Formats: sequence, C-alpha cells, structure tokens
Amino acid sequence: MRKGFVDRLLDFMGFGEVPDDSDAFTEDVIPPVERNLRGRAGKRGRGLVALPQSPKARLVVTEPGSFDDIPGILEHLKRRRPVIVRISDTDRDLARRVLDFAGGATYALNGSMQKVSEGVFLFTPSNFEIGLDLPEGEGNADESLPPFFNRG
Repeated sequence: MRKGFVDRLLDFMGFGEVPDDSDAFTEDVIPPVERNLRGRAGKRGRGLVALPQSPKARLVVTEPGSFDDIPGILEHLKRRRPVIVRISDTDRDLARRVLDFAGGATYALNGSMQKVSEGVFLFTPSNFEIGLDLPEGEGNADESLPPFFNRG
C-alpha cells in the first residue's frame, strides 16, 4: 500500500507506524506466575498489577494523667511507633517522671527525643528520623535536628 505525504513525513521524523513483528515470536509454555497475572489483568480489564503496600504507620499522641500511663507510652515505643507526649497541663513531678522514663526507654531503643514546643515532646524509635522543615531563609530543609542524647 502506498503511503501518503503525512505518513512518509512521520516515518522520517521517527513517529511512523512500527511494523508488527508479533508473528515472529511464539510462546509455547506460559509460566504459572505469568498465567496468574494475565488472569488478574483480564478481570480488571486494563492489565494493571497491584503493588504491595507497607503497613500503615501510626503516630501516637498522649497526655499522661498519672504514673500508670507511662507503661503504655513505653509499649508504643517498643512496637516502633513514634509518640508525642503533651505534659504542659500535668503536675511538674509527674511530667519529670514521664520524661525520665520515656527518655530512658528511647535511649535504650536507640531512638531519639525532641522538644516540639513548650510542654510537648516527640519520642521516636530508631526507624524514624526527625527532620527540620523550615520556610526558606530560616535554615536548610534537608538539615536534621540534633539528637537529644549525646552519643558521641
């Protein structure tokens, strides 16, 4: 079949139609994995494959009212969940004990502790990194906060 001017121009520029060479390749045996993927693609109609999802991360926010609330905070840290502790409205002695226990557990788990604001602290396990994201002119966005514990 004779090509028109536009078809020849598209071929010259590299946008032309590519010849179908699918007859040259044949599949004799389809491995079970491909057969399974093709079955799923047919059901969805678009040939999409689902990507595995990581479990949802959970951030715990707590305001301890008594000394009995401290083991719950430590349990979250042991399960590798970051915990925000608000102690601004608690008794001064209780606040000191909470910070001592949570700080000790965080240190033992190689985590980090950071003061967020007055009376609010963030305790993170070792699999979390606390980063600093300030508006331009106040600091570098990629800069990490200094760790609370001196490990050097």
